[in-house]
Amino acid sequence: MNQIKETVANIEQNGKVYLLVIEHIKTLIQSGEISFGGKLPSERQLMMTLNLSRNSIREALRSLENMGIIESRHGQGNFLVNHMGKSLGSIFSLQLFMNQCSDIEISQLRRSIEIGAYLLAVKQAQETEILALAHSLDQMECASVEERTKQDKNFHDTLIKISGNRLFQLLNETLSQLFESTIQQLHADVSPEEWQTLLSYHAHIYQFLVERDETAGTEAIIKHYDFIDQALRQTDQADCHKR
Repeated sequence: MNQIKETVANIEQNGKVYLLVIEHIKTLIQSGEISFGGKLPSERQLMMTLNLSRNSIREALRSLENMGIIESRHGQGNFLVNHMGKSLGSIFSLQLFMNQCSDIEISQLRRSIEIGAYLLAVKQAQETEILALAHSLDQMECASVEERTKQDKNFHDTLIKISGNRLFQLLNETLSQLFESTIQQLHADVSPEEWQTLLSYHAHIYQFLVERDETAGTEAIIKHYDFIDQALRQTDQADCHKR
């Protein structure tokens, strides 16, 4: 008992109470007592179960809410949610604002995610999923300038969804939202010839997925992101000249 009290005291002192609360939530999930959308035990119940002070519990719950793990609803309590994408988006957005990362670095991260997703998709894509990607490609080819960003996003979202990797999907959605205005501007600025080039990369990605060709598909993704990165560099250079 003394050892438990000492552990709790150390956790409170180091400001990592939320880790203890997370472990307790994991236990509740494993036992089937709670699932996403479910209500967490009250502050009083958490205090009694974890032997923590009310202030410590409240601070832990605030930390978990900032992380997107729980949602506090006035007059109802705290609920287990999956809003971590929003939390990640806020972090990346702040990094951009503080010049701790760049659009190019975000693009490079998206490139890595998509290559990993493609390699998984090659191994497990079902016919219905390939048809969904074909439909996305058709929508891109018919899209107006105003619709290009939406249809482009849908193509990449569909490809990454085929991978079955939920972390890839989470990161992709977060980065896509952060990158949306940049891609919109890029689509608005490309010439008709450049748009056809960009479309051809998407068509190659689709075709090589149908053929289950890992190498050629990966090369098509690399060419696609090389095109995006070059456009971003040109935009940065133009902005520098304006200044």
